[in-house]
Amino acid sequence: MKKFYLLLLLISFIIFIAGCASAPQVSQKETTSGVVEVTTPEGKAQVINVTKLGVFTENLMFSAPSNWYIVIQGTAEVEEYGAKNGAFYVKIKNPGDAFWHIQFGTHVPIPAGKKYKITFEAKADAARDLQVRVIQDQTWEIVESKVFDLTTEMQKFEWEFTPKKDGHIVVFDMGKVSEKSIATTIYLANVELVEE
Repeated sequence: MKKFYLLLLLISFIIFIAGCASAPQVSQKETTSGVVEVTTPEGKAQVINVTKLGVFTENLMFSAPSNWYIVIQGTAEVEEYGAKNGAFYVKIKNPGDAFWHIQFGTHVPIPAGKKYKITFEAKADAARDLQVRVIQDQTWEIVESKVFDLTTEMQKFEWEFTPKKDGHIVVFDMGKVSEKSIATTIYLANVELVEE
C-alpha cells in the first residue's frame, strides 16, 4: 500500500513538472536607458521605451534650463509650488480664465505615427480637473489632449494615443479647464512616457 502511494505521488510530481515546463513564459528586461525588452511566449521580442519624466524631489528647480518648467500667466495666481515626498505640488489661488493660464510642462520628443502611453499619479485637495496636452514647440499647436478628473486620493492615470503630427512638449494644464477647475492644491508624481 505504501508503494502505491509513493508511486502516485511520483506520477503527480512528474505531471506537475511537465506542466510547468510547457507553460508559456514571458520575460522582461530593463536597461539603464529605460528600454524594456519583453519576450512573448512565441519568442518574439517587443521593445518598449520608457522615459521617466517626473520623479520629483525637493531640490528641483522648475524653470529653464531644468527639465520641468511652470508658467503662470493671464489672471491666474499661485501662492506656492515645489516638491515634497517625490510629488510636485502647486497651490492655486486663482486658476485664471483659460486652461493655459497655469502650465507645468517638459520638453520631450514625441514623433508622429507611433503609439504612446502617458502614466502619472495625481490628486487635489478638493476635486477638480486637469488637462494633459502634447504640443508642438514655438507654434504651441495641440497635437493630442485629454482631461482627467482628480479626487482627494492619489490615483494612477493612463492615457494611450497615436499622434498624427510630431510633438515636442508634454504639458499639464492646471488653469481653468472647465467650471470644475477650482482654486486648490494639485499634486503630481511619477510621470512616465512609454513608447510601444
